[in-house]
Amino acid sequence: MLGSSESRVPKILSQISLKPNKMNSTFYLNKAKECFKNNNYPDAYENFVNYFDSLDDPSTSTPAVQLGFTKLVCRIGIVLEEANDTEELLKIYLQAINFFPNNYIILNNLGGYLFKMGQIDIARTYLDKAVACSKNYLPAEKNLMHCKWRQIPRWHFKMLNDVCRNSAYYEAIKKVIGRGYKNVIDIGSGCGLLSLIASEDPEASVTAIEENKTLAKMCENVMKENHRSNVKVLNCYSTKLTEAPAPCNLLVTEIFDCALFGERMLETLLHAHEVLITEKNNFKIVPCGARVYAAAINYNDFQSFRVTNEIKELHLSQMCIRQVDAEPYEAEDLSRKNIEYLSVPVKVFDLDFYDVLEMNDLANDDLKAYSRFIEFECLEDSTLTSIAVWFELDLDEEITITTDPRVEQRVKCWEQAVCHLVHPVKVSRGETVQFEVALVDSQLKFYQITKPDECVSCWLVSKDVVSFLNDKVLVKEMLKLSYKFQQADLVKRIGDLNKPIMDLMPFPLLGFTLAATLQVKFYTAIKTVPEFHYVDFFDHILTINNIPQGKMVVVENKMGHNSAMCGILKYMKECKACLIDPVSSDGSINPIIQLKEKIRSDQPDIFMMPLKVTVKIVLIYSDQLETWNVVNDQNVFNYKIAKFMNEYTGYEHPDLDSDFTYTDYSNPITFTVDDKDYVKKTQNILVTKTGHINGLYTWYEMQFYSNIDFSAKNSSHIKKSCYLLEHRPVELGDLFRVVMRREGTYIDFRLEE
Repeated sequence: MLGSSESRVPKILSQISLKPNKMNSTFYLNKAKECFKNNNYPDAYENFVNYFDSLDDPSTSTPAVQLGFTKLVCRIGIVLEEANDTEELLKIYLQAINFFPNNYIILNNLGGYLFKMGQIDIARTYLDKAVACSKNYLPAEKNLMHCKWRQIPRWHFKMLNDVCRNSAYYEAIKKVIGRGYKNVIDIGSGCGLLSLIASEDPEASVTAIEENKTLAKMCENVMKENHRSNVKVLNCYSTKLTEAPAPCNLLVTEIFDCALFGERMLETLLHAHEVLITEKNNFKIVPCGARVYAAAINYNDFQSFRVTNEIKELHLSQMCIRQVDAEPYEAEDLSRKNIEYLSVPVKVFDLDFYDVLEMNDLANDDLKAYSRFIEFECLEDSTLTSIAVWFELDLDEEITITTDPRVEQRVKCWEQAVCHLVHPVKVSRGETVQFEVALVDSQLKFYQITKPDECVSCWLVSKDVVSFLNDKVLVKEMLKLSYKFQQADLVKRIGDLNKPIMDLMPFPLLGFTLAATLQVKFYTAIKTVPEFHYVDFFDHILTINNIPQGKMVVVENKMGHNSAMCGILKYMKECKACLIDPVSSDGSINPIIQLKEKIRSDQPDIFMMPLKVTVKIVLIYSDQLETWNVVNDQNVFNYKIAKFMNEYTGYEHPDLDSDFTYTDYSNPITFTVDDKDYVKKTQNILVTKTGHINGLYTWYEMQFYSNIDFSAKNSSHIKKSCYLLEHRPVELGDLFRVVMRREGTYIDFRLEE
């Protein structure tokens, strides 16, 4: 809540009628400082505006004044963001930038807000300037990197580096152009690889269509760099065209997701048949067809879809807990997963891209009138949890590529689609299980016919809660921590166990366990409004564990400055112990960690957990890092593409799962993540064997209490990060210096020669 009860948001310059006099500048400045000190943000802002307007040049104000104004603008921005007042927020930020065009903090905050609002290209403009104004401001560097990734998703790197895919397309396109089909339209051209192949023939005329603005511009630059004057680039959705932009007797495209249909390929191909292909009686399509396969599997690895870990201490094995709003399928590299194939593959669809009638039936299958029925004959007694999907793509009559995970020579830029059953079913050897398959809004869906669902009540929770409860090591440490609360040493340290505790983990396992065993009252938090149904889920856990109502209090948790944890801080004053969640499931530092210092200063006797958070760093080499993050022109027939794509690489690869493969080239070194917001630390790291390195692999470790430690290295709940290094040779005994920078929740690691 803002300091002024009469004006909840600041007034903008255009609304301020008072024109300040230069003689009054000191008055306005003192008034601004006084209002800011009293949290009266609207009046503080108005007086700062009057003060700067009284100066010939606002940049002549002192650095301390400019810093105070910056802090005020950032706090107002947080309040307005919480209030969803976008119009006022943009006016405040833009007005502040008019005063101080090179204020990298305000530029970054505005860019970060626009990024969250989905205005990626506009956000990029402000973030570029923020980085240019301060080369060492970590929040701007991180935000700019994420902005680039949204402009060009990272799967483009894998696609361009897939030599198997590229070579097959190259051979098929060259073959058909050699037969005289030279009027080409490339749909979904990306940066232009397929257009480059087609335009090698100087007699070919190519129109490249790409809806992504950044990629379309890059495609134009790639064509110029490779001297392709016979390629025209259009930035639009192909399906929005009402007439062909040029004659077309060859359609080239690669608009397929891991389940083939997800990028609206049917809609796109049908439109192309109707509008874009102009030589109706004599044309070619590359690719010309596809087959989709499915197999029944038992998915034994960690699942984000449902809770499979049985936590008997809370009777969770008696509950069906699964992810809310889960996608119909997830993209997984099944060759790296622990799965059992329970059936031979079944052909689900066999598509001819020249057959307009069949594709039209599929594309308009709103009532599942064109759905297919498939049967899996089970090979053994087991549990059927999921269905694996892959496809074969016919580029022409002779050239076929596959995404079959069992085939080593498959194309690898696509993973496989995994459709998890709502509820796993027990199956027996020789048993037949039937499914109905349909396309719903361009997404493949499986409907169970035999052994239909018998569950009468499912509890729907967030992906974070599922991954937390499925992390057996983390759950084990949380249970060990709850046992510690019953031992003399911890009781003595905490004192009065009749006072409540605060459990801010994604799922308050410690709180529930202590409430069930010791009748301890606990507070927990709901982080976002859509999770309101957690209250019912939590209440049910209270009921089945005979925990009296009132032992759990749910606190709203908004991460802003004013309400920012105000609810949590208010209730924290009643607590003797607090368990925070220092690392988010995506591997980033949780903003809540910034509260530790304030909590300790307000309540020096409170027992804060974890006691210690550290980051482990090791030098590594991984082929995956280069495939996923850096385009090599050798993989694209030495066309000049890399210099354009690699501008969007970034210096970090986050969200790495435990199945990420790499080779260690050092022993781990350790940095402590303390309560300070701004930190720069350095430490030596020693190369332990001769070879090559290209990354600094990092993971978090936490000490919750004596002998209660958790490492995220093999965690299924917390992802890992790798900071990219230039590929280089190293010798045994080489010594490097690792630099850790941290600003608030932003952290990174670099090598210093």
